[in-house]
Amino acid sequence: MSREPRSHHLRAKDLDDAVKQLLGLLCECDRTTQGKAKAFCFGGWDAEGLGASAVLRATAKALRSTSDPDMKRHIGRIIHVDCSLWKNRRAMQRAIAEDLNLQHVMALFDEQDEEDDFRGVDESSREVIASIGRVIYESLMYEKFLLILHYGGDEDIDLAECGIPEVGPFGKGKLLWTNHGRFPYSVSGLHKLMSISTYIDMTIYSGPQDMVSNSISIKNSSHPVCAFFHKQAAAVIDHTGMDGINPTTVLDCLLYSTFLTKQSQQNPAIGVDYGWDTHACNYWICDGILQGDRAWEIGNALYGVISRLGYSSAAKGPFARYLNQRENPYNGWYSVTSNKKTAHDMCYVPNSASSYFLTYKGHDPIYLRYDFFHLATNLRVLKLSKCSFDFAYPPFRCCHNLRFLWLDHCTNTRKEYGSGSIFPNLLVFDLHFTEYVLFPQMIELMTNLREINTKGVSWKTIGHAWKRLQKLHKLRVTESSDVITVDSFSSIDMMDLQLLDLSGNTRMESLPELSSAISLKMLVLDGCSSLEHIVLQGALPLLESFSFDGFGPADNWTLFIDLPQRELRLKSPVDLDEKKAKVVPQERNKGKEKAKVASQKEEETAKVALQKKELKAKVTKISLEGCVRLHKIFLRALPNLKELDLSSTSIKVLNLKAMGVPGLRKLFLLGCQQLRALIWDGYPRLQVLHVDTRGTTRSMLDGSFDFKACIAFTDGRFIGPAIQGIKSQIYPNSSRVHLLITCMDHSQASITNSIEEVCPSQETNLVPTGKLSLYNDIALVKDVKCLSLLWDRRQLQPLEKHIEIGEGSYNFESIDDNGYFRDFVLTFVQSLHVHDNSSITAIPPKRGGIWRGLEWCHVERCPKLHILFKCWRAQMNFEHIRAFSASDLPMAYCIWGRGINTQSSSRCFKQLQHIYLHNCPQLVFVLPISFILHSLETLQIAYCSNLRHVFPLDKWCPQEIASGVKFDNLKHIKLYHLHSLEQVCEAKLTAPALQTISLRDCWGLRRLPAVAHQDPKPVVDCEKDWWDKLVWDGVDVGHDPSLFEIRHSAHYKKTIPRGSLLR
Repeated sequence: MSREPRSHHLRAKDLDDAVKQLLGLLCECDRTTQGKAKAFCFGGWDAEGLGASAVLRATAKALRSTSDPDMKRHIGRIIHVDCSLWKNRRAMQRAIAEDLNLQHVMALFDEQDEEDDFRGVDESSREVIASIGRVIYESLMYEKFLLILHYGGDEDIDLAECGIPEVGPFGKGKLLWTNHGRFPYSVSGLHKLMSISTYIDMTIYSGPQDMVSNSISIKNSSHPVCAFFHKQAAAVIDHTGMDGINPTTVLDCLLYSTFLTKQSQQNPAIGVDYGWDTHACNYWICDGILQGDRAWEIGNALYGVISRLGYSSAAKGPFARYLNQRENPYNGWYSVTSNKKTAHDMCYVPNSASSYFLTYKGHDPIYLRYDFFHLATNLRVLKLSKCSFDFAYPPFRCCHNLRFLWLDHCTNTRKEYGSGSIFPNLLVFDLHFTEYVLFPQMIELMTNLREINTKGVSWKTIGHAWKRLQKLHKLRVTESSDVITVDSFSSIDMMDLQLLDLSGNTRMESLPELSSAISLKMLVLDGCSSLEHIVLQGALPLLESFSFDGFGPADNWTLFIDLPQRELRLKSPVDLDEKKAKVVPQERNKGKEKAKVASQKEEETAKVALQKKELKAKVTKISLEGCVRLHKIFLRALPNLKELDLSSTSIKVLNLKAMGVPGLRKLFLLGCQQLRALIWDGYPRLQVLHVDTRGTTRSMLDGSFDFKACIAFTDGRFIGPAIQGIKSQIYPNSSRVHLLITCMDHSQASITNSIEEVCPSQETNLVPTGKLSLYNDIALVKDVKCLSLLWDRRQLQPLEKHIEIGEGSYNFESIDDNGYFRDFVLTFVQSLHVHDNSSITAIPPKRGGIWRGLEWCHVERCPKLHILFKCWRAQMNFEHIRAFSASDLPMAYCIWGRGINTQSSSRCFKQLQHIYLHNCPQLVFVLPISFILHSLETLQIAYCSNLRHVFPLDKWCPQEIASGVKFDNLKHIKLYHLHSLEQVCEAKLTAPALQTISLRDCWGLRRLPAVAHQDPKPVVDCEKDWWDKLVWDGVDVGHDPSLFEIRHSAHYKKTIPRGSLLR
């Protein structure tokens, strides 16, 4: 059996013919089952991507609109997915699901994206969702389909992971894809897709002569390939989402970039810097390609989708041949590189020139005579590199239409500076290592300036101009060697300024006053190593991005007002050190005697070491509090940073692991309502951490602690990435950590509104600390009121490790699955307050555990709580708990589940002193025991109508406990309205220290605890009818009415005989 060829070449007359041939090839592969390829990679014209996207779009459109039954039978379902602007694999899977109209799964994408936000997963690393992959597979597994894919990534992908059924000789599906985007020509690396695909390229011909050779000579713009470019341009426009863009304009923008690319490839040794990443849009607008009020908006949008400069040299062939036949191919654009000693050997710049780039590759600057540009009256874009001329009377002074001026390593032929020339239409001004002074009289007339970029230039060059450049949008003043203090420059008063880049100013000791720059969106301070304090605190309300990279400035500036990509940043601070010092040894060693070489090397080594020390960032405090729109921040290599305040910003993810801030000790993130993840593994070793994703109230974490943290949030997923760091900072008696998982803005230190003072005024002097009663609807009988029945407020003050779970909190499943959180709760938490939560069903961790540190717990108004604590068998469970209280839990079945311990010698609950329960109508039992509660003093329970036993025997209870148990310190029992109560303890209970018993409406209870034979006797306040029905074991075992003092007259009324008359 013959194999299908691994490549096909299409010769098409035009776009429609290319689509027709491609469809024929797709149908042909369906006529036999085995040996036929069903995956095709389309490379476009001459395999360089030209027209690939346009052909695939036209093919999808033709197939979806066809009425040909034979075509439908061979092709089947059409799935058209455009991922040429690559984001991640999940985005591709979402696009497939959208095209298949699987609306019921779209919410899952949003949910998983939100989940990854809380996990701190980078957007580029987000994987496909397996469950959605199964849905996609099930929707396609029994039918034929064609997936048309525009793939813009550079990583291996497996379509099966997305849910696409097998594409191959034995599968029902077909694949038609291209790895070329809109106008890109660079082929990405090898892919799994490529290994299963047959490659297709094409040639567009207009006659028989084109069939002879691939070398196509385009005679005029009517050649069929024009259709491809216009279709491709239309695709670019469509992807920007903007209306009113002419496809010809898009092609002209691409033509300009192709021109610069061609020049770079023709002169690779010189390395002309066109600054494409910075100036692409500036070139298009300043040269006149883009015009009108929307020029900047359109330029930014086009740059976002047109490939960046740097594609392969082979790519320029077909496209350049087409562009050369345009009405004005490269007309007016000149890029000149020269090694001639003088400009006398160079031609004058012609009148037709609109853009002119001159680069000299010699050691000393080339002199430009005064009339070099006298013909170039239409010049709009000019870059001069390594040229010398009179700055006061520059040779381009006659270029009054100049809109873009870039001077790089240019020198002044005069020692003194004159008044200079004026360019009233100038929009962009770049100065690189060129001391071209902007005098006040020049600035006053250059009112249209939108962008100034300087590198290695004295601040004095433009410092005085800041108050006059009111229309400036971008200002970059970088790598100046000036010593800059607060008194050496004026404030920045440019109301429209959106970008301020002060990178590389290693001797800048303070920031300029920025309060008037109210439109500023991005502030960059990379490499400003002398700054010690950066405190903005709401001065920049529109600030969106902030960068301080201790390694130094990025290699290139960016066109957009956005932080540089990581690949543009220095890989280490050594890169900057070497760049600053690399030429010095060569110059000093040149011509010196060999005997001095060693000492000179030592001097240079010492100098480099000094530079490294000077270049280490000194900043100790950064405060961006109140910059409410700030959502992008890049901090790195700041070894001296001690305090960081990002309160009231829109930061979404903060990754302390990636910052390189080993000395950070204080971090504030108050009022950061967009914060999803704080990624922290314990380094740096923070001392103060205050996070609040709800409001800005600062907690009162008083006291001397090595580590203090207060973290307030509502979504349980937030704590996941940070809990490892928090747990690692906890030291015995030297750390304080409060987790407030609630939407309420204030701490619940007062615990509950139902607790009110009930002490009579005459007893006020007896309770100076503020005793509180748990219940406001249960009146205490005056003659049995005892201070021990009242609750001390201090018992429920948040302790050093405290958790509050309150109103509005949710997603506890995520908390429960986090091992670090489980360890933190079970091992370290000392106080726990759970209240007003309608979703929680069990106190986390739901799977149970060994609670080692908890000292008090209060739970109230949680309607879905069922079993509060699921416990594991252990001898140390709840060994430190002193007080437990709960109220208004309508669904609670028990407080502690069964199976806590099996040994009577257990340390479980050995410090438990107080139990308070109120209004838990479904409660059946409180605490199953297989041990003795040595410290229990107070038991108060009311309105728990289903309660049968307070302390039932556990299922693994030892025999010595089952036969009888003694609570040595139990002093006060108060039981109200417990209709089903049978026994306080399922085993016979002895309470030798019992002092008071108060009971109401507990008619099922038949036994009281046995007591000691001593005075004073325990006081019992109860109904007389109930008392008369009690069962006694005898005075010899301390269980006899004579051992109690009875008081019930205040509540007892003699029953009126049935049928009696009232008179």
